[in-house]
Amino acid sequence: MITELEKKIQKAKLNIKPFPHIVIKNFLSLTTLKRLNVVLPNYDDVNKDQVIFQSSSETKKIIMQDSKVFKNLLKKNIFKQVNNNLKKIKPTILKKFKNEISKNVNTQFVNSKIEYNMNFALMKKGYLKSPHLDRRDHLISGVYYPASETNKGGNLEMYKTKKKTQIFDVFPSKKNLKIGKNYKINKNFCVFFLNVPWAYHSVTKYYGETDRKYFYIDYDFKGKKSSSSTKSRKKGLNESFFWKNSAKVKSTSRKKLFLTE
Repeated sequence: MITELEKKIQKAKLNIKPFPHIVIKNFLSLTTLKRLNVVLPNYDDVNKDQVIFQSSSETKKIIMQDSKVFKNLLKKNIFKQVNNNLKKIKPTILKKFKNEISKNVNTQFVNSKIEYNMNFALMKKGYLKSPHLDRRDHLISGVYYPASETNKGGNLEMYKTKKKTQIFDVFPSKKNLKIGKNYKINKNFCVFFLNVPWAYHSVTKYYGETDRKYFYIDYDFKGKKSSSSTKSRKKGLNESFFWKNSAKVKSTSRKKLFLTE
């Protein structure tokens, strides 16, 4: 599996606009995908007290590494195998984005030790996500979708800013953005992107009758607060000292409450 994944990453086109990213439409082999989907739970299989929510609608459940559900998934050979290989491809991913990392990361952090983190999410009908930036400690983020209904919304939209700014807003107004890329999501679709301070992205409303399932893959700068921690994820991490450009939460209400739609 690892050799096949590395080749796909190496062959993928590095898109620079609206921010650096690569797309791989058939990420895992069909045999591996089938085995993986057998062990993945559905939205209703996981209790509320075992997940975190980042939207008030509670239409997406995030299963963190330190949760009992995630630890039980790791007991499944195929889930453990996929997780291990996502960790092993880190050098290939870093090499793919090497030039863009040098351009956008502060010099003292360019050669930082980068840690792998992953969590699993379940989305049901009605979920959407407004434009935002991910946590600033993520150097490169990836999203892999082993299960999703086709042509049922839930598109991944990537934005470019209409005006230049010195400090980027973590939760910007949509009126200040313009869509640069609009990706329809199918099962086995994967995207990796450099988490620059203008890496604005959103998810349109999902209308599928079956759950969308996906992995959040992060290659992170090492810090005092680990991104694999449930406690850290609930509060967010918006310090941008890793990056040459700054980003912060400009909204007073969003500083107090991280929940969105």
